[in-house]
Amino acid sequence: MTTPTPPPGPAAPPAPTHAPLVAPETRFAPDITRYLCTAVHTDTKFARRAVEQIVEEPRRAVASSPGVDLGCVLRHALAARRRQVVRDVLLAVLLLIVVIMLPVTFGTAVVLGWIVAWIIVAVESLSVHYGVVAKQLSRQNFAPERAPEPAGSENRRRIAEIEKRDRGNVVVSSLYAPFVGYGATTSTWSFTLDTARPAEGKQVVPFTVHELNDHLAARVGDLKLPGVHVENLLLVNGKDLLYEVDDRTRSELLPDPAGPPSARVSPELLNELREDGKGRARPYLAIRVTGWSGELAITFFVRCALLSDRKMLFIEGSSSLLAPVRERYRIADQLLDSPTFRQWWALVAQAGLRAPVLLVGSPFSVIAGLFSPFFQNGKQRRQAQEIRHRTFDYGASFSIRDSASDQLYYRYFQQLDRELYAKTVEHRVLDALVEFLEDHDIDTGELIQRQTTIFNTGLYAGGDVNLSGSAVGIGGSVAGVFRRGQATGGAGQQAPSAPSAAPQASRGR
Repeated sequence: MTTPTPPPGPAAPPAPTHAPLVAPETRFAPDITRYLCTAVHTDTKFARRAVEQIVEEPRRAVASSPGVDLGCVLRHALAARRRQVVRDVLLAVLLLIVVIMLPVTFGTAVVLGWIVAWIIVAVESLSVHYGVVAKQLSRQNFAPERAPEPAGSENRRRIAEIEKRDRGNVVVSSLYAPFVGYGATTSTWSFTLDTARPAEGKQVVPFTVHELNDHLAARVGDLKLPGVHVENLLLVNGKDLLYEVDDRTRSELLPDPAGPPSARVSPELLNELREDGKGRARPYLAIRVTGWSGELAITFFVRCALLSDRKMLFIEGSSSLLAPVRERYRIADQLLDSPTFRQWWALVAQAGLRAPVLLVGSPFSVIAGLFSPFFQNGKQRRQAQEIRHRTFDYGASFSIRDSASDQLYYRYFQQLDRELYAKTVEHRVLDALVEFLEDHDIDTGELIQRQTTIFNTGLYAGGDVNLSGSAVGIGGSVAGVFRRGQATGGAGQQAPSAPSAAPQASRGR
C-alpha cells in the first residue's frame, strides 16, 4: 500500500542578500558620563574649556563621543562654573581687603588673607567632593535626568540644541584627522584591488559600492562583542563647507551659513558621495566597540570607493581609540558619604596649597567674567566677518572625552581587550570583503595572500598597500615586530596615542 505524500508546507521566505545596517545605539554609558561630570566639578580649567569651546560656540559643530551623554556633562559644567565664579568673587573681595590692610600691618594682613582664602577654598572643595561628587555622581546615586538645569533661558536653549545634535550622522572637524571625538588614531591601512579580474572559469558579477558597504555592515554587526554599533557617518573638514564642497552637499550640510552645520544628512546624499568617492565630504562605515562601561572605545572607520570605471576598488581602514579617563576623575568611586579624617585632611591640606594661587588669580577671573559678554559679542562679529569672507572653520576642535583620556591603562585586561576589539573587527572586515568578492566571482587570490600575511604577522605592506601605526612588512617580509610592553611600576600601562615615526603594534610604558 502506498503511503500518501503529505502536502507541501509553505515555502520558506528567501534569505535577504544583505542584512540591514545596525541602528546606532542611543543609550549612554553611565560610568564614563559621571566620570566626565566629576572632571568638570573638580578641574576648573576643564570646566572652563567645556563651556567656552562647546556651549559658547553656537556656530561650530559639536564633537560627539561614544557613550557620553554630552548634555548631562555640560549641565554639570555650567553648574560648576557658577560655583567657581562665586568662589573667585569671594577671593577677589578678600584680596582687595588684604591690599587695603597692607600699609597698616603687612605681616598680619598676609597671614590672615591666606588663612581666610584657605577656608574659602577648603569649604568649596569639601562641598564639591561630598556635596556633589559623593552624593550625585557615585554609582548608586547617579541619575543623568537629575543633572542641574542651566541658569538662564539662553543656556537652557543651547544645551537642548546640543543634545539634538549630539547623535547625528555628520562629523565636522577642524583638525588634521577627521575623527574628532573618537580618540587618537592608532592604525591605518589602505589598498586597491582589481575587481575586473574574474575567478578561474567564471565571469565577474557586477556590484555597486553600496552593496559592498551594506555587506560589510551586516557581517560586522553580527560580532558578539560588547556594545557593537555600526553606522554610516559623513566626515568633512569645517573649512571646506563654504567653498570646497558641491552645492548639493552644501545645501544639506550648511542650510544656514550663519548657523552651525547640520547634524544629519539624508541617506540619498550619503549614497551620492559614496558613489563619487573623491569629494571632500566622504562617507565612512563606522564600527565601534564600547567596553568597560564606556571607558574603552574602539572605532574602526572603513571607506570603499570604486575607481577607474569601476575596475579598481579602493578600501581604507582607520582605527581610533578612546582610552580610560584620568585617575583623578574617578574619585567618585572612592568617596564615602562622609569623609574620614584622612580624606578630610587631604582635601584641606590641598586647599591650603591652592589658596595662594587662586587668591592672586581671582581678580583676573572676575574681570574676565564681567567682560565675557563683550568678548563673546566681539567673537561673534569676527566669526560673522569670516563667514562673509568664506574663511570660517565650522569644525569642532575640542572633545570633552578626548581631553579627559589618560595615557595609562589601569587594568591589564583593558589593554588586552583593546587588542581584542581592534583585531576582531579588522579581521571580520577583511573576511567579509573576501566573501563579497567571491560571491561576485572576482579573483581573491591576491587579497587572501595579503589577508593571511596580516593575520599571521600583524601587518603587511606591499605594492599598493599602505599601513601606518603598526609593525610593517614591505614586499612580503616583515620589517617590524610586535613588542609587548610590561609595566615596571606606576598605575598602569601607557595607552597608544597618535602614530609615531616608529609605530608599534602593542606598546607598554
